[in-house]
Amino acid sequence: MAKDPAYRSNSLVRGLRILECFDPRHPEMTLSEIAEAIGVTSSAAYRFVITLEREGYLARHENSYRLAPRVMDLGYGYVKSLDVYDIARPLADRLRNETGFTVHVSVLEGTEIVYVYRALSDRSMVSNVPVGSRLPAVSTTMGRVLLSDLDEAELDRRFAGYRFAPMTEAAPATLSALKALLVEDRKRGYVAQRSHLATGTFSIAAPLVSRHGDYVAAINLSGHELQLQPDAALIEKVRQTARQISEML
Repeated sequence: MAKDPAYRSNSLVRGLRILECFDPRHPEMTLSEIAEAIGVTSSAAYRFVITLEREGYLARHENSYRLAPRVMDLGYGYVKSLDVYDIARPLADRLRNETGFTVHVSVLEGTEIVYVYRALSDRSMVSNVPVGSRLPAVSTTMGRVLLSDLDEAELDRRFAGYRFAPMTEAAPATLSALKALLVEDRKRGYVAQRSHLATGTFSIAAPLVSRHGDYVAAINLSGHELQLQPDAALIEKVRQTARQISEML
């Protein structure tokens, strides 16, 4: 297949950009807001929007649009295409049942982690990150675990031009600070700490390792810091679950 830039479909790219415009801060957008977000005129945006609406990817409510359920089909299709999803799901559920805390599984994409599975706890104080959410890898336990598997050259490539915006004093503020943490994370084999994003949350994360020795995903146990204590037995339970999943990857 030719890789000439002339084969790039700008219409398709703009249609995808429209779907990417919607997020928790912008669950609904007007046509003019969509046009501004993707840098086209309202008339041009209308052609893309009406097509996406007719194909079931956008839903109209009065003068605004929001994502329609068919978008979820794409997301779950991606998640279910990953071997790690099917393999990790029953053991993640078991870890949730045995500990009473929420369990998440995520993969690394660029400088972010994408949550691909969640076994939700029924505790009153619960960590609840929906499937499909993206969070900065540097600020999460699972992200730190997954970044610790990358060599220095790959870290330099991924974080070239990255803007560190630490929300706590413990969070890395520079790439060199992050690299120092990752060295220790790799030696330790897990990360257990208070959240750098959500106040009051504590989590324990461990890697899911392929048969080739690569970190393909991560699993964490997450809960309120008043309930979840990082004792050795609980850390070992998370690591044991990670090892059991890894043996099947």
